[in-house]
Amino acid sequence: GRLVAIDRDPSAVAAGQAWTDPRFSIAHARFSEIGEVLAERGIDTVDGVLLDLGVSSPQLDEAGRGFSFREDGPLDMRMDPTRGMSARQWLLEASEQDIAGVLSDYGEERFAVPIAQAIVARRGDAGDAALRTTGELAALVAGVVRRRQRRPEVGKDPATRTFQALRIFINQELAELALVLDRAVACLAAGGRLAVISFHSLEDRIVKQFIAR
Repeated sequence: GRLVAIDRDPSAVAAGQAWTDPRFSIAHARFSEIGEVLAERGIDTVDGVLLDLGVSSPQLDEAGRGFSFREDGPLDMRMDPTRGMSARQWLLEASEQDIAGVLSDYGEERFAVPIAQAIVARRGDAGDAALRTTGELAALVAGVVRRRQRRPEVGKDPATRTFQALRIFINQELAELALVLDRAVACLAAGGRLAVISFHSLEDRIVKQFIAR
């Protein structure tokens, strides 16, 4: 058998490249590039595809990646820091309406509008010095949520939904998921299997609806 891994995070790829089993290889690519990755290896079809969605433990554990509100670090959130715009860059440029839309659509955040207003206000007050770290954003969001919550959610940080929403948007995770589901099935041999590990309702809904179709 052969195992071909795909990850958009250069750190994960570097870890995988340290493995010496000749049956294994890893590519620095998005999941949606599965067809190209297999073609480069001369593989037409596969017997199984396993998609492990969302953020990884090393990304959360490394404060410098900007995914976690528990450890202060630069507000980045890109799974592949070699491409695209960081969360901070986007927040400094986006309109209040766009920020509120992302927090509502991808984080299902009830207080999306006042959080967006607070972000834009901080931008106005601090200018280019605004929103440099995850800790600053988490504290800003927590202040808004705690003022408006009747009762705090037990065991859940007030910034959880905001950070989830920004991460999903910055990495275009749901669009990637929709693309890779179609492309993974196209790569499967007859009788092949597709398995997906999802972590929240937005991913879960896309996968279930795809499987049903």
